[in-house]
Amino acid sequence: MAGTRAKRSALKPESEHWALPVQQERSLITRERIVAAAEKVFADKGYEGARISDIAKRAGCSVGAVYFRFADKDALFFAIAESFRAGVRERLPALTQRPFASPDEVVEQYVTVVAAQLRERRGLFRAIVERGFDHTLAMDIVFSIRGELQAFLETALAKFGGKYDDLPFTVRMISQLVYGFLLTGVLNDRAPTRLDDARTVRELAAALIAYLKSAERAK
Repeated sequence: MAGTRAKRSALKPESEHWALPVQQERSLITRERIVAAAEKVFADKGYEGARISDIAKRAGCSVGAVYFRFADKDALFFAIAESFRAGVRERLPALTQRPFASPDEVVEQYVTVVAAQLRERRGLFRAIVERGFDHTLAMDIVFSIRGELQAFLETALAKFGGKYDDLPFTVRMISQLVYGFLLTGVLNDRAPTRLDDARTVRELAAALIAYLKSAERAK
């Protein structure tokens, strides 16, 4: 029909297997509202606190409409979480192809990207970690994102030659320090530093750069 445009799903293709099949434009539009509403509810209330009725109310549809498109709360949650992971992967090529002038610049960019990732989806990360205590798939999503960004870090630093005694170990340390530090800010409202404070990100990067320099091979 003229004037009809194809609806592009907010879910990435990797996530579609969590959703029940829908074909009509109207049904896809409703699913988009449900996905957007669900992410907000999971972010605000966590996994355990979120109810399908809350999601349906926020989406402006019935509970039955949610179940028509997703088998249960788990399916909806993992569709959103995997779609987020796919979104991170889409941005990786631009990051990996960027020319860096120094190892310091690589670390600064890595910290900035991870901090932005957690800051922008703070509530969703909190819900994923909460769900991960009794469902390994949730934590697999977090770990796979961390692993892919860690691989970027190692590849980018390796381009500066054999400067380090044990680059894989050094990269693992940096990755663990970054995620441990920043996830504390996501999960603990009383954390002494704020994730949305630019100074926090700058000084974390500076501390990691100092560590990286200490790992350089003696000349």
